[in-house]
Amino acid sequence: MKIALIIPTLSLGGAERIMSQLATEFANRGHHVDLILLAKSKRFFSVSEEVNIIEMGFENKGFVRKKLSEFSVFMKLQRYFHMNKPEVAMSFMEKYNLLTILTSLFTSTKIFVSDRSNPLKKQPFAIELGRSLLYRFADGIISQTELSRDVLFRKTRHRNIKVIANPVKDFKDFSGIKKEKIILNSGRLVNEKGQKLLIDAFSLVDRKDWKLVILGDGYLKSELESRVSELELSERVILKGSVDDVEKWLGKASIFAFSSISEGYPNALLEAMSVGLPCVSFDCNAGPRDLIKHGENGFLVLEGDVKEFAKYLTILIDDEVKRNSIGKVAIKIKERHQLGQIATEYLDFFRYANVNGVPVSQLDF
Repeated sequence: MKIALIIPTLSLGGAERIMSQLATEFANRGHHVDLILLAKSKRFFSVSEEVNIIEMGFENKGFVRKKLSEFSVFMKLQRYFHMNKPEVAMSFMEKYNLLTILTSLFTSTKIFVSDRSNPLKKQPFAIELGRSLLYRFADGIISQTELSRDVLFRKTRHRNIKVIANPVKDFKDFSGIKKEKIILNSGRLVNEKGQKLLIDAFSLVDRKDWKLVILGDGYLKSELESRVSELELSERVILKGSVDDVEKWLGKASIFAFSSISEGYPNALLEAMSVGLPCVSFDCNAGPRDLIKHGENGFLVLEGDVKEFAKYLTILIDDEVKRNSIGKVAIKIKERHQLGQIATEYLDFFRYANVNGVPVSQLDF
């Protein structure tokens, strides 16, 4: 199969990681893969040498040059579809999904699109309008969560929407790493990730020998540092910034705290569960409830309920047996999130979308 994958860049980000993984996996299975990068940017993720990378060269430099660059990318992508005739094209992210649909009109290419942000996030009017008008021309829509599927159906009335989860990273064996009294959080320091709420919750955990370690950088760093100082937690809360050794911290931690109040898909939570960490998570509107069964493989807390969050952290701190039992169930999540399985779900969707007019969600693979 000749597949075109379309995304702005391969810079650091969840959508970029998933696209790079899928591109490599598809190519390793013998498919011809063109990975189309719309904008100029330093690449954080790499792909297999079998993947053909095509750069469209968008540059955001001043209003006039930006508009000229946008037009140039539009024409290049349209020319690509007409000249190369891929059997299937898939794009990520709302704005670029619209671009992909527009440039592929009147071609034989089957088009698939996937929104990657929180489905309840308010998009600019032009994006909302474009989605309601243009998504109907896509052969299929991929959503990451059940909520996303339901919201997209209400907004587009597209009947061929399939939920496909994200693949999890293949981490090394942590069995030889000694666990420490660490509660770990990983994510950008932005409002959506809720670290201020987490710090407030940790201040209610009266266990002085435990530390909270937060990995990541962002515009809230100074505000979070001030909050830590205000609560006199400087000896117990560590803001490590961005690190290259996330695996080491996942190995050392005993508990994972997922404090996001808005998510597209909770990759950090999935990764923590896949290595057997017991997790406490806010039940934000998209993601965590697709992964956690409360009391079985983790704990879900009403969004923003700091006292309840602190309660479950304390329960896990005080009960090593419960930490281990929750972690043993949590690690099973990686079985259904292996890259190979997720890639097969994508490929099956590409192949069988709208077979005899039947929505793919009704087909038995």
